[in-house]
Amino acid sequence: MGAKGEDGHLPFPMPMRPHAISQEWRELTFMHWKVDADRLQPHLPDGLEIDFFEGEAYVGVIPFIMKNVRPRGLPSVPGISTFAEFNVRTYVVKDGQPGVFFLTLDAKSLVTCFHAPRAYGLAYRYAKAEVKRNGDDLQWQSRRSSDGAELRGTSNAKGSMRSAEPDSLEYFLFERYCLYTEHEGCLRRAYVYHQPWSFQDGEVRLEANTLLESYNMGLDVLSPDLVHFSKGLPVKTWSIEVAERIDVNDQRDFLFLDGDCGLCHRLATFIDKRLARGKQLGYRPIFHEDAQRVIETLPAKLRDVDSVYLVRHGKPYIRSAAGIRCVLYMRWYYKMWFPVLWLIPLPLRNIGYRLIAKYRHMFFKRPTECLFRVD
Repeated sequence: MGAKGEDGHLPFPMPMRPHAISQEWRELTFMHWKVDADRLQPHLPDGLEIDFFEGEAYVGVIPFIMKNVRPRGLPSVPGISTFAEFNVRTYVVKDGQPGVFFLTLDAKSLVTCFHAPRAYGLAYRYAKAEVKRNGDDLQWQSRRSSDGAELRGTSNAKGSMRSAEPDSLEYFLFERYCLYTEHEGCLRRAYVYHQPWSFQDGEVRLEANTLLESYNMGLDVLSPDLVHFSKGLPVKTWSIEVAERIDVNDQRDFLFLDGDCGLCHRLATFIDKRLARGKQLGYRPIFHEDAQRVIETLPAKLRDVDSVYLVRHGKPYIRSAAGIRCVLYMRWYYKMWFPVLWLIPLPLRNIGYRLIAKYRHMFFKRPTECLFRVD
């Protein structure tokens, strides 16, 4: 799914690659507080800006049920794929793309609390949590195992079901189609697809909320400014990618190469003339401002190297790991070499890469100007 969708409700395209995870978000109580931006900003990673609605910043607390969480193409697993989750989130923007940043995600799922921080950088913490219906009321309670932070209360819906009008506060709070996270020292973005939310106004009776109180934002944590209820919807999410992009609207992968290396020029030309049907690849010299802007946001172990870079599906690769993946953009009879090259141990591949890099100027004349395609 790389277009804006048949109904046109998405504010920006989803990635061209397949989604990673399917899930459902059910029985949600949305509680929101206006928050002082100066007290919120220290909780955000560098590179993210607070998103404001009519000059106001917001923080939300949402207890709900994560249902049927599963990797794409696989069935859900009873006892693992459905669990209660309680998150604290706020609203941010980067390069014009509004999204969500989670301060915490407390969940009754050991698998999720182990995997999500490592794979996504999301701040999942294990909690004894439940959300259950009692007539017209939703009762929810959560207590974090590590420090006892808890959320406990009851909510119910009132009024008619509706969807958010464009430019309304509800649209600002609900219609978010990406999340941001910091993973391995790098700001990342993950895209999220769903249909527009249907929701009702709600009422809430909060008994305890040390979950939000622990962030010391000076709020009356038992009296939210806004309460909404939603039955929920199905959701698809993509794997995280580097948040810094050549252009936020450019979905291509990019190869960063030396601009003064004859071998790099030959490599770029060779690949470009042999791209498979439908494949696209952008190029930049490593010291081009676009490439440097991306490289400077990568983890230090990737940032401070003298290497070719490939940003594929939003994930950065260097040295031989970047080089062998270039064949994946080419016609099938080149692409078939990838599994063969991948079987060579990475240390051996990198020794070969370093030898070629060291002596490349002896065999390939330096060009007087950068000739490979920059568009």
